[in-house]
Amino acid sequence: MNTSAFKLTDAQLNFFNTFGYLGFPGLLADRSAEIEREFEALWQAHGGGHNGKAHDGTARSCIVPFIDQNVALSSLLDDPRIAGIASSLLGEDFNYMGSDGNYYVGDTNWHSDGQHKEGLHIKLAFYLDPVTRDTGALRVIPGSHRMGDHLQH
Repeated sequence: MNTSAFKLTDAQLNFFNTFGYLGFPGLLADRSAEIEREFEALWQAHGGGHNGKAHDGTARSCIVPFIDQNVALSSLLDDPRIAGIASSLLGEDFNYMGSDGNYYVGDTNWHSDGQHKEGLHIKLAFYLDPVTRDTGALRVIPGSHRMGDHLQH
């Protein structure tokens, strides 16, 4: 895959290595309407919520796998911006492992996104709603991305 069109800078790589996350507000602004439309269509195709039940706003709803079930959303894997981020962090031979789609409600406990034994694993999250520090923004514990550091739920 040719990802030369989008590469992380040394400053971004250093920030990720130190803090364990990167933010790219507006990175896919040119595709945001399509992403939101296809996100909603996929939820509707699955009954609107978790396990085919409508999302009622009282608990998180999740579909796994997610983008894998939609042509437009799965095309994000080939978007040079996404592939460039992944290859900058993981190398050109990175492997996509899967996806999930979520409607979140309320606070989420601190947690690690996996207990992988080997190698670096990253999660790319797309926030489709505006978020601030008080309305659902992602919070990261610096250094928690390092192998051997496990956060308790």
